Amino acid sequence: MNTGIQESGGTPPFASTTTGPGGEKIPGKIGVKQDLVTPFAFYGTKSLFLATANPAYPNDFMGKVADALKSNGSAFIQSYSDCMRGWRHAASDALAISKLATDCGYWPLYTIRIKEGVLKFSYYRGLDVNKEKFVEYLKSMGRFKHLFKPKFMEREIDEIIKLTEQRNTRLKKLIEAFGAEKPVDIYRINRKKLEPQEHLLPGHGLCPGCGAGMVLNQMATAAYAVSGTNMIYVNNTSCSEVSTSKDFVTSWKVPWVHHLFESGATIADAISTSYKILKSKGYYDGEVPYVIHIGGDGSTYDIGFQFLKAALIRTSSFVEMNEYLENQK
Repeated sequence: MNTGIQESGGTPPFASTTTGPGGEKIPGKIGVKQDLVTPFAFYGTKSLFLATANPAYPNDFMGKVADALKSNGSAFIQSYSDCMRGWRHAASDALAISKLATDCGYWPLYTIRIKEGVLKFSYYRGLDVNKEKFVEYLKSMGRFKHLFKPKFMEREIDEIIKLTEQRNTRLKKLIEAFGAEKPVDIYRINRKKLEPQEHLLPGHGLCPGCGAGMVLNQMATAAYAVSGTNMIYVNNTSCSEVSTSKDFVTSWKVPWVHHLFESGATIADAISTSYKILKSKGYYDGEVPYVIHIGGDGSTYDIGFQFLKAALIRTSSFVEMNEYLENQK
């Protein structure tokens, strides 16, 4: 879902949005929720870190951010980010709904690591669909209210569950084919020992219960543990951008760049590459900063997809033939 609560490639089937309101005649979005993460694993890159995350599972979330920053090449993490205003539920329910998204199987948590062109899939949880919890998940949000009242749209509800089961079955097959030696991936983090992050100030304009607030805080906490303040953020136009940079006052304590919906990944790549070139030529003697690009549906699923894909390929040593896959034939 985009900032204006419009439909996007990430919107689940039959969800009601401002551009595709649900009702008796048209039951919300017509179409599937696109798989954004898995296809990136098969572009022939040499080194890449890919993962899904959910702030309701902070150890897994922060562990993946830290791993991504320490990995060679690019990294892409797609996080669940609850929107209480757009999804229409009480702010106090945001964390419970986020957790239910993974527990019911809608938002599985998995990781894909590519090293020297070799893929390794691992997972944490959420691969099995629990139909009872799935219906509870749908009922918890107003964007699916039309599926239950004034009449129970059983066919549409079953279709959402079926499509989710099909996607999770594909994931299980990929894990079976390309699974790591220990396919279950558990991050053990003592959060009590983590220092408070020094990237993002608490004053911002995000809604109470906003999932983006949880995402940004956990991301910044993990990033600060790895990089200190040697970090640059690039932020596409999005809720997180407008809410942390209002009226010439920024909530960020480290360098932060705003760019258009579509081009944030390109800008982040350019900043990182520029520092590396300057350092290699002796024009910069400091440490090359870490760069994190923050984007929403617009800069990933929709108008920014080709920029994101190109940036991941450019910075991950594209190879024409994946030797590992060739050897499996």
